[in-house]
Amino acid sequence: MALSCTLNRYLLLMAQEHLEFRLPEIKSLLLLFGGQFASSQETYGKSPFWILSIPSEDIARNLMKRTVCAKFHFYIRTLHIK
Repeated sequence: MALSCTLNRYLLLMAQEHLEFRLPEIKSLLLLFGGQFASSQETYGKSPFWILSIPSEDIARNLMKRTVCAKFHFYIRTLHIK
């Protein structure tokens, strides 16, 4: 039986410098801290706003401690209305 992993969504505010370095940096930091970059991640090229699905708040915090391309991260809370 496979364990389901809930991914939290985060809005990252990216710096407007080193545009070509953003994606490789975020991918490698996610791998370093136990996350995985999925092809479904919403990276908007030159846009300063990216939405990433990250397994835990700890991984998101560690990523932000090491990145030079992201300024802030915000947890996106979703409401499930029945």
